[in-house]
Amino acid sequence: MKILKVALLCTPFLISFTSAEVVKLENLKISKEVSNENLETKDLDEKEIISNRNIDLGEILSSYFTEITKVRKSGIANDIFLRGFGRDNINVLFDNTRIYGACPNRMDAPISHINISQVKEVKIVEGAFDVENEGSLGGVINVVSKDPDEGFSANLGATVGSYSYTRYDTGFNIGNEFIQVLVNASIQDSKVFKSGEDKYLTEYATGKSAYKTEKINGDFFNLKTIWTKLKINLNEENLLKIGLGYDYLKDTLYPYLLMDAISDMTYKTNLEFSNKPLNLNFSIFFNSVKHDMSDTYRVSSNNALDGYDYGMRTVAKSEVKGFRLSKEISVSDVNIKFGIDGFRRYWLSDNIITMRGITDNRGMIPGVSIKNLGFFVKGNRKFGNIIISSGLRYDILKSEADKSKFGVNNRDLYSKYYRSFSYKNNDYYFSGNITFKYKLDKKSLVYIGYGHSVRVPDPEERFIALDKPMSNPDWVGNPNLKPTKNDEIDIGFEYYKGMFSVKGNIFYSKLTDYIYLTNLNSLDGTTDATSYTNIDAHMYGGSLTVLGYITDSLSSELSLAYQRGRKDSGNYTDKDLAEIPPMKIRLALKYENENFSGEIENIYSSSQKSVDTDLNEVPTSSYYVLNLRGSYRINNNIQVGFGVDNVFDKLYYAHLSYLRSPFSSGVKIPEPGRFAYLNLNLTF
Repeated sequence: MKILKVALLCTPFLISFTSAEVVKLENLKISKEVSNENLETKDLDEKEIISNRNIDLGEILSSYFTEITKVRKSGIANDIFLRGFGRDNINVLFDNTRIYGACPNRMDAPISHINISQVKEVKIVEGAFDVENEGSLGGVINVVSKDPDEGFSANLGATVGSYSYTRYDTGFNIGNEFIQVLVNASIQDSKVFKSGEDKYLTEYATGKSAYKTEKINGDFFNLKTIWTKLKINLNEENLLKIGLGYDYLKDTLYPYLLMDAISDMTYKTNLEFSNKPLNLNFSIFFNSVKHDMSDTYRVSSNNALDGYDYGMRTVAKSEVKGFRLSKEISVSDVNIKFGIDGFRRYWLSDNIITMRGITDNRGMIPGVSIKNLGFFVKGNRKFGNIIISSGLRYDILKSEADKSKFGVNNRDLYSKYYRSFSYKNNDYYFSGNITFKYKLDKKSLVYIGYGHSVRVPDPEERFIALDKPMSNPDWVGNPNLKPTKNDEIDIGFEYYKGMFSVKGNIFYSKLTDYIYLTNLNSLDGTTDATSYTNIDAHMYGGSLTVLGYITDSLSSELSLAYQRGRKDSGNYTDKDLAEIPPMKIRLALKYENENFSGEIENIYSSSQKSVDTDLNEVPTSSYYVLNLRGSYRINNNIQVGFGVDNVFDKLYYAHLSYLRSPFSSGVKIPEPGRFAYLNLNLTF
């Protein structure tokens, strides 16, 4: 079967390719040529991003794309799911480089380490159709940063909003033909948001996880960011780009968790070199996160030992460094892109519990490293109205836990639950895709694609080890986990007529060895643990987007997405997969002329009753919210923006507003109530 898949994926390489390009819809103007890429690439540009309230990139993406759903955790740093795939089942990249959070419960999801002031555009590829990156099981989201330009310019920006929210940005660009430099800094903070029933979001945390009185309506988050990017034209043929960034997030409250972030520091470094005559690109990167969280602000810390201000604390760090080398070769009508890439991911997390006299419970994630080396090739060819696209990738991975990093309480936890296991795992696998597009005319098309993607178990899933002496269950990884495989079929169409377009897609994903939560009994039968196991499952769904101009200035967009997940194996009584977002519909009406743009956005989410009762997942009711936003350009240097989110001050919950065990606070956190904001941008 594996040989058959490889042969199928290699077929287009035997018949050569033509060039590929991605063309985006600019401000809804329908001028799209048929792309030779595997499948459609969705885009969000800087203009759309800055017209929002500018708090959180994950929330902005969830607003614009019905296929993306946010995970409400705080007022900032929200996680995202794409077509029902979340966590490490999707790749989130920054300028094609990897970045990983350090919190074991994704308090700092990868998307949260990308500040919106850095963003030029966001490119989204859905499904198992990315061969340039290991592990794009359900899709990839690549955030592209701004580039510096020649000349001099400066900017000042400010946003004020409800709940004492403020954001200040400043930066400058300077350069000549040889070197250009872009520098930007921003600060944003806020008091705790309220829900539609006029309650602080912190009030929903109850019991031992309840907040101390002084924190209920105190500071919600504080984020400082500084970053720079250099572009050096070594000569007409060679270009060098260097990016550096630092984020400091402190005193951020997460009501749906048992702890809050005391500090979160992110360091980003990226170097890119390109040679035009050789069509050669090379990059290296190093990104790291240091994360410190505790229950200092909760009533549970009242049980701490004397001399400690917390009952439990986790200190973690995550590092990833890597490289990529790619080249395109062309002979006549043949164009092939191929490359090699590699990375080393490292994750260490130490846990300390001072309650009941326990001060040494270290080694939660015991210094786990994942090393990867991958090879890829991709391309396409046209046969009249037919475009055949394909890609192939091969990965070599090694995962290893550092036995010296286990704490005294966690050292023997694996042998407590597994008869045999190893601290080392080696994984080797192919992934790839093949797509057939048929051009109906210059712009319109239909397509069908098959993709096979794989992702290695992450350090937490295989090697986390947390002995919980105060209460069961323990939390222990499964060193014997297999990589998850996705065999996916996508069928879709794109139709363009004048200033009107409609696009639709349906998909079916067969998931083999899907990594899922489970309850594990100890070998002696005295304790149990929350752990991970491999099951077989499937997901299916679809999306539809209708765009069009009503007049030269008035346009509309209707989009919807639906997905469903079901288990096909495993020791479960409920066949529904957990954490599958319900159907979401977005209807936006936009007016735009030379100086003014305004948008009325309607978002509806259906109820979600298909929940996994085995994991104590609960249904979520449907909701409808109305958002308004607009901007006015006074002159070439001054632009004013404004908006109101949740105009009717509704009390509602996004389905992913909870965290599955372990470490959940056991409550659902609602979305913020009415939020009004005003922003001002000055450029010189």
